[in-house]
Amino acid sequence: MINSNKTVKLVNEKINKIFPVISKPKVNGEINLPEDPSTMTGVEVSQKMTQATSWFVYCDYLLGLLKSELLLVEAEYKIKLNAKSVPVRTELGRQNADVIEAVVLEKNPAILPLFERLTELKALKAQMVTRLEIYKMFHSTLSREQSRREAEMRMV
Repeated sequence: MINSNKTVKLVNEKINKIFPVISKPKVNGEINLPEDPSTMTGVEVSQKMTQATSWFVYCDYLLGLLKSELLLVEAEYKIKLNAKSVPVRTELGRQNADVIEAVVLEKNPAILPLFERLTELKALKAQMVTRLEIYKMFHSTLSREQSRREAEMRMV
């Protein structure tokens, strides 16, 4: 039987031998984008861009770890669910997958923690994908401001 916890650790160990681990950015508090980026100094724009990039890279790194764990937890859950659904399908006859899943979970509470972990990972993934988009937009906005300033300098 597949054990997602054990496999996640093994995969992470293998990957960490090949690639450097990304550390959490050392930015405390919040990173905010002013309503008008043109009021920022060049140094401030560069610092904010670096912060946004750092958080983007770190979030993307964590999202990769999460996706890996999600894949393994989902596989373990499907195997256990399918194994336990055979008698339920026989008992209930032709039902949709959600009904079968609900009955299996009700009759087999040992699978519930795996289902809860799967749900948690899916929710985390949704939030992390959104954060990535925010950091990307943050960086793009500052990059446009920096490009605009460079273009103005060339015109002078």
